[in-house]
Amino acid sequence: MKKKRLLHRQRGKKKKKSVTGIEKGMDEFFIGGERKIAGFVHVLYGPRQKKEYEKMRVTDLVRRIQCDLRELLERAYPTALEEWWQHRFGPNSCPEFGIYKSRLLYPISQSVAEELCRGLWERIISPDKTVSSKAVEEYKRLLPQFLEREPRHAATWFAFIAKQAASYLEYLSSKRTALMKEIAAKWDLWPVNLGLRVKVVKGKPVREISRLAFGRNYLIELELNSQCDFPSAQGDFHSPFRLAAEDLYTYMLILKRVHFPKRTPWVKRLFALTVPMTKRNSQDWWEVAKIYLYERWDKAQEEFKPLIRHLGFKYPIELSDKTPYESNIKSRVIDNSLKDAFIALARTDL
Repeated sequence: MKKKRLLHRQRGKKKKKSVTGIEKGMDEFFIGGERKIAGFVHVLYGPRQKKEYEKMRVTDLVRRIQCDLRELLERAYPTALEEWWQHRFGPNSCPEFGIYKSRLLYPISQSVAEELCRGLWERIISPDKTVSSKAVEEYKRLLPQFLEREPRHAATWFAFIAKQAASYLEYLSSKRTALMKEIAAKWDLWPVNLGLRVKVVKGKPVREISRLAFGRNYLIELELNSQCDFPSAQGDFHSPFRLAAEDLYTYMLILKRVHFPKRTPWVKRLFALTVPMTKRNSQDWWEVAKIYLYERWDKAQEEFKPLIRHLGFKYPIELSDKTPYESNIKSRVIDNSLKDAFIALARTDL
């Protein structure tokens, strides 16, 4: 009886309110507690247990994530189309307010209006013209704040997601080492979370990269780029020759996997090339590539326009005293600059 009375009294007591309003145990307070320490922080439910994901294939997930990331990127850089338009057609060719702002102003965006002020859209479409006109003016007044705030918000979360994805790769590399080595071997670039910290040297603050030793050991243990044929942009991102060389090499690698009903002498030479391109066989690769490039120069010279302009020549090509022959420009584009960028893709002989 005493035990029953004691239990009854305990049940009847009111629970004390938490000072912080948080009633979770300490194991959950530590953002996962034991699960995080054990390395299972993000495996909470197991795959396919949520209805949302039950019927989704990996390709469906990837496609949705890529679309969402592209949308985030475009919200972080909403003036990209406008800048491209100005570069292509001139600084005064864009709409007065800019392409993106004009698209939100005419017509007024319902979703943006509601984000600016709840109930604003209802006032904008109100049959009362006075209410509607005031709401439209309010929308125009608040829109610049939105155009300034949203890119910062989108860029912040884009960086957060990238950092989180790199952390997940570190986790997978630790828990599924053999699997991740197999995947990393096919890539020549890999995301790693690095940082900057301040270190006092001789009384002066100096910035140095943190986690550098971890990053080096991490990539070595992954055996990154040990079986990679397709190169990524590791060099000068602003050089069109680097980009053109990568596209050319990738295209040649793809062609080597294509079935040709009729093998021309050039195709036979392409198939005879050993993969990957190394310092030792790079000249053989270039001799085959040059034949293709010469043919493209004659058939579709416009494809070389960025390269021609990058060297300081006008396009369409205008001959002058310094360059009296088109072959001079062709040689500088293909035989010099493009060749150097292409050969630079060659891997060191192992």
